[in-house]
Amino acid sequence: LKSRETLAANFARRNLSSSPAAMVAMDVDTSAAVDMQALAALQVGGRVNFGLFQQAATGASVRIAGRITEFQAGAQSCTITTTDGGVVQVAATDVPTSGLAAGTFVEAVGTKAGEAAMAVAGFYSFPGGGDADAELWDEAVKLAQLPQLRDLFAPVQV
Repeated sequence: LKSRETLAANFARRNLSSSPAAMVAMDVDTSAAVDMQALAALQVGGRVNFGLFQQAATGASVRIAGRITEFQAGAQSCTITTTDGGVVQVAATDVPTSGLAAGTFVEAVGTKAGEAAMAVAGFYSFPGGGDADAELWDEAVKLAQLPQLRDLFAPVQV
């Protein structure tokens, strides 16, 4: 089994730009439950797991993925078990939550409100969300933090 650093170094050495066919557009079908005004006012946040979430400053924009573990229809809050096993209490004050259910794999976009709490501007879910590979997602988040790859994953202001 190769280490994350070895995989990152091998990836960084490849010159994908010399082969235009190497990058192919993908259609990704997602569904979103968002508060458009809150989302538009939010800075683009980086993807984090629970460990990185705890290191983020309160008020920081973040994107965290995991499974909804506690949710009641019509509720303005839920609990997400993150890809690395942490638990985050999520306040979804003005976010429509229809279509969300316990067990759904989502990416919550919002701001950190406390050590294990966030206020969301929206949720993004994926088709077959119950089948998402949380371990793979977590490894991608960790890879994005490596100095060799950080520029590839950093949000770009336009």
